[in-house]
Amino acid sequence: MRTINFYLLRHGKVNGEPALYGHTDVLVDSDKQQAICQAVLDLELPIKNLVSSPLKRCSDLARLLNQSRSQWQLEIDDAFKEMNFGRFDGIPFESLNQHWPQLEQFWQCPAQNPLPEAESLEDFYLRVTNGWQQLIRSSEHDTLLICHGGTIRMILAYTLGLDWANAKLFSVMQIGNQSLTHIRITVAEQLYPHVCSIGTPITTC
Repeated sequence: MRTINFYLLRHGKVNGEPALYGHTDVLVDSDKQQAICQAVLDLELPIKNLVSSPLKRCSDLARLLNQSRSQWQLEIDDAFKEMNFGRFDGIPFESLNQHWPQLEQFWQCPAQNPLPEAESLEDFYLRVTNGWQQLIRSSEHDTLLICHGGTIRMILAYTLGLDWANAKLFSVMQIGNQSLTHIRITVAEQLYPHVCSIGTPITTC
């Protein structure tokens, strides 16, 4: 039997106009990345593994942390990317005025109203949770996962047995930028997960 702590860190606020940023590779300001990096180090989390989405808003921070703590093993994993929002991905909302009814339908019921050429919510859920299960199986030590708000929500839905298609996961559950969600898993004959905290801010930068 072993117990592993997983710390899920959402990236900092990105540079860019308000939009759906999924696979669009936007950046977080370098000063903000440095501040988040220091805030993580100040927590003195007992981690040995560092896993990150490949998108730069996450991986830039992961590499900063890895430079400061070279003993942490860094892995980049595509499974933990944000949802792909298709043709609307990264397009400022003010440029999508004619598509606002379509966006409203998506926000009200994303599983039933996919966006044009976008990843379906079900495919997103399966991609993330398959990656999460693999991460649990392969982890021997406490792990920091740097990823995205949608990714963390899908992991929580899986862990808590919630309906991944419920739009309230996105509209009600707050996973702010540079916030930490802590899941502890005891591995024995089966898995015993405990959600210790959700969306705890680590810095106000």
